[in-house]
This record gives sequence, C-alpha cells and structure tokens, in this order.
Amino acid sequence: MNAKNFSFALGEVNEKYVTEAIEYSGSTKLATRTHFRKALIIAAIITALLLLSAAAYAVIRYYSTTIENTTLYWYTDNGVLTSEQNTSLSPEDAAYELAVLFMDDLKAEKEGKTFRVTEYKDLSVSVMSTRQMDKETAAIYFLKDEEISPDTWVVEIAVSYKYEGTLSPIGPSNGEWIDVLYQASPVGFLMTKEGNSYSLQSRYE
Repeated sequence: MNAKNFSFALGEVNEKYVTEAIEYSGSTKLATRTHFRKALIIAAIITALLLLSAAAYAVIRYYSTTIENTTLYWYTDNGVLTSEQNTSLSPEDAAYELAVLFMDDLKAEKEGKTFRVTEYKDLSVSVMSTRQMDKETAAIYFLKDEEISPDTWVVEIAVSYKYEGTLSPIGPSNGEWIDVLYQASPVGFLMTKEGNSYSLQSRYE
C-alpha cells in the first residue's frame, strides 16, 4: 500500500465516522452532544492510527532489503559465459555459485541502497524444481505458470552475514551476525537453465 492508498483510506474512515455521528445525532432525540463527541473521538483515534501506520510503512519502505536486489546473475562451469562450453554442473552446484555472486554483490556500495553486507559465512542453498513442486508450496510462493518448466527452480539462500548502514526491517546495524536473508513471506529466487548456463534472479516484485 502506497501513500496515496493510505490517504484515500484515511479520508474514507473520517467520512464514514463523521457521517455516522451526524446521522445518529439527527435520527434520535436521545442523541446528545456526548454521543457526537464520542463518535468524533473514535474517528480521531482511527485517523491517528492510520497516520502512524502510514509513517511506519514509509520508514520501512525507505530502507533497502536484500531481496530487492533483482540483478540477473549468470554462471557456467568456469564462471565465464561461452556459447560453446558444455556444462555438467548440477542445479544445486549452480545455485550455490549463483548465491555467492548474489552475496558478493550485496557487499558492493550502490546508489540508493541503504546498507552494505560487510562479510558473510555458512552459505547454503535449497533448490526446488518448479515442475515437481506440490500445489501447497507453489501457492505459498505464488508461482506463475510461466515459471514452471523442467529447467526452472525456486532457490532459497541460507546465510549468516553482517552489514553496515540500515537494513529493512531490522534497522541500523549493531555489528551482530544476522541469519535471516529477508523477513517476509517466501519470495525466493528463480533459477533458469538456458543452454549451458544458469541464471538466478530474485522473484521480488
């Protein structure tokens, strides 16, 4: 939800409760100024909560997250793209090498990014074939039809890392090891085999 949607919702709530207060006041002789004031107070409280939620959302969205890095990474046996080379690299090995590229890229300073990974350890990957994925798991990942093929996999990266700067939603770095790559509903990375090369990209949208 963006700022425009928050503003619209805020207006709707205000209009709803103020209108109800006026209708209530005019529809019964027992209604008093006290009732009207209570309705306005409720509207004011809800408005304040919406404003706080909007502010919190804006703060969280201002800071970068790891999964937002949607750079497309490629890998072959020797790490160099060639159209002639045949590869016997397994999906698991390819996913690990691509995860290394992803984490190394997070160590680079980039414009607009509010954090930088300084070091990482204990890197591992889990690789799930999109063709063999059960319906429940596919639903959790909101898997799209075009992502399902014998040559595509959903990859999750497990790693411990330290960073500098501010990372959403954790906040400023305190120098401790972080063992969760991203904190949200499962998104994962889509790995695709094309010819003799593998590619990996965050599924973040």
